[in-house]
Amino acid sequence: MYSVIDIGSNTIRLVIFRLEADMLIPTLSSKNTTGLAGYIDKKNCLSREGIQRLVSVLRQFKAMVEMLPNCPLYPFATASLRNIVNTDQVLETVWEETGLGIQVLSGREEAMLDYRGAIRRTAMESGLLADVGGGSTELVFFKDRTVLAAQSLPIGSLNLYGKYVEELLPKKKELRAMREQVRALLKESMPSRDDYVSQPICSVGGTARGALALYQSMHKEQRSAKEYHVDFLDHILRLAEEDPRKLMRRILKVAPERVHTLVPGILVLSSVAAFYGSRTVLTSPYGVREGYLSFILEKEGILCD
Repeated sequence: MYSVIDIGSNTIRLVIFRLEADMLIPTLSSKNTTGLAGYIDKKNCLSREGIQRLVSVLRQFKAMVEMLPNCPLYPFATASLRNIVNTDQVLETVWEETGLGIQVLSGREEAMLDYRGAIRRTAMESGLLADVGGGSTELVFFKDRTVLAAQSLPIGSLNLYGKYVEELLPKKKELRAMREQVRALLKESMPSRDDYVSQPICSVGGTARGALALYQSMHKEQRSAKEYHVDFLDHILRLAEEDPRKLMRRILKVAPERVHTLVPGILVLSSVAAFYGSRTVLTSPYGVREGYLSFILEKEGILCD
């Protein structure tokens, strides 16, 4: 067995995999909604309290893995540690207090590993992969299973929530302000809409899973569905404006830990779909964790490409 710890801006997750016929099969998963982005100070440093929160969760996860025989542990971080000033200090403290060496992925590395983890387990040949995380959004355009462009944007569900939203769910003017920022960033940072295939969107990560769970709960006949029309995302954003209490109750039933971040995350996904003219969203249960571990195991000669 092999394990990874994914240190994100909103959650830290331990996943233990078993390897069967060159396939990584998740067998155990444990998540802690740590909210590291909430411990970033005005100097863009992770605070002492945030570092100790991180250390505490890592100690807990390490102890769980040590109960298993011969189970290597590979911790990595994304925007949670990539986008702060005191990354080196955090890594040093974690090493001293836990003995764990964390690899901090660049934005492009995260995007490529998202693609690697998701696409190797789907039949998709071409499209747009999107991972809306807490602190960043990764987009990968691919055609005939070849990556054409990969980009990481410094916006995510948690940092949008922290910047724009006063209460639990965003109001109409807050949604408008978030959408304007996302659109501006897409125009500034992303390739032309005419250059790449963007249909369908292959959505991975926490926002993807939360949006799909919401769709399945609101469409009882589609409980096993993995794909839906982008109109559903717009429907959720209208509900946030017109009936926030009803929407909150629905989110609390399917993704209570994301009650404050799911709507901003859906807004990012909706904005990407609108910008590129995507019509449907296909949710993959696989992503950066599977991509990262498969990359490590291939380097070690354990897994074949």
